[in-house]
Amino acid sequence: MSNESIRPSSIEGIKRLATSIKREKGIKHLQAMDEAARRAGFQNLRHAQRSLEGSKASKPPAFRIFLTAYWRDSTAATSGRETLAINLSAPWTDLLTPAELRSARGLGNFRPEGPDHLATRQVLRSQNGARAAVCHAARTLQFVAATRLRPSSGYTRAYPKGNIDKRVPGQDHVCIWFDGQKRYLIADEPYDQAAQQNRAGRDSWCLSNGYVELKPSWPGMHNPEGGTRLYLLSDKVNGVPLEPIIKALDKLPSPYSASDWQGESAPRLPYFVSPGTISKAETEAAAKEKAKQAPRGKTSGPRRTVGYVWTMVGPQRRPNARMPVEAHAEVGGLLKSVLAVSYRRKGVYNRVDAIRSELDEWTQREHKRDELPDDEFFDLYYRDCPPPTDMRSLSAEERARHVESLIRVKTTLVKHYPDCAPLRAMLKRADAAIASLQTWAF
Repeated sequence: MSNESIRPSSIEGIKRLATSIKREKGIKHLQAMDEAARRAGFQNLRHAQRSLEGSKASKPPAFRIFLTAYWRDSTAATSGRETLAINLSAPWTDLLTPAELRSARGLGNFRPEGPDHLATRQVLRSQNGARAAVCHAARTLQFVAATRLRPSSGYTRAYPKGNIDKRVPGQDHVCIWFDGQKRYLIADEPYDQAAQQNRAGRDSWCLSNGYVELKPSWPGMHNPEGGTRLYLLSDKVNGVPLEPIIKALDKLPSPYSASDWQGESAPRLPYFVSPGTISKAETEAAAKEKAKQAPRGKTSGPRRTVGYVWTMVGPQRRPNARMPVEAHAEVGGLLKSVLAVSYRRKGVYNRVDAIRSELDEWTQREHKRDELPDDEFFDLYYRDCPPPTDMRSLSAEERARHVESLIRVKTTLVKHYPDCAPLRAMLKRADAAIASLQTWAF
């Protein structure tokens, strides 16, 4: 039976799923590991290792940033998320202020979602449009990190005598940048054919105004795959010296492009949570937990729970106990039976599915791989689920039977887990599902 619904959230979980995929599809181990990592929301196994535990195979980059765009195609009734991870020589917060982030071409539609994550402010209209926006942002950050220039909203400052009417012949997609000494340059990105057609006029403009123009081999930020090319122009005396800028840009790798997408394409939900965001939240949660720690001898407190990081969700806590595998199997069977009949009743289905997902997370942290074989692990909560029915209502007898199933789930959980906030939250979710079942009239 397929494992498509299983979404691991740890390296250990990815290994478990890979073993099952390898057996199911008859593919090589590394291929299975990459596929399991992709189902977990990563590009491949190496990406998962870098994000979850750090890669030992190679030295990790100094600073990694994730760029995300969400999209919804109303015509095709499809939606999704596009996320690209790039390496920078410094944190983006060292390269740009929030105001500069908003004013930079290619970055203005992005907002901070974490110390290592920028996401679009609006939902875009297509997958390709989302990829194009992410790649434009990535190219802009490449430019910023390489040159250490900052975007300026004062266009006049880069032009001869501050006169914006003295435009460069054939200029297009212009943005203005300045360095640490408040010297300015013009980044002009016309389509290359138009620039060549205006070559004589551009040379004349530079000569009459005392400017220099240079073209790096790195194609630029705006739309290099569509034919635009980057030209830098600066005052010979008061502007940014161009030679060091050109040298830095020419060391950059090929610019990111939507046609050669190197990022992750995933469902729109759950929302992407970056490693830096998780780490920050975990640190803050640990600090809060330490501040709340109970005095010695108190029976209810943090010692009843243990922390873990749930990928794509963030830091969580679970009961500091192990429920027997047999009890997990019983609970899993009961939950599957309710899920099979309640697909049309979202007040039941969504809550029960959330309980199942969280218990699956708890299980793989309670029982190590050598204690719980992969096939047995996946059987607990996800395999062999009865096919969902299209029932829009249930009889009183059927409602009572499934209510009893959820009551048995609650009883089993209370028996094996200590009273704590994570357990109480799960029991409250079960109670809400029971209430929805009871009002699901025939």
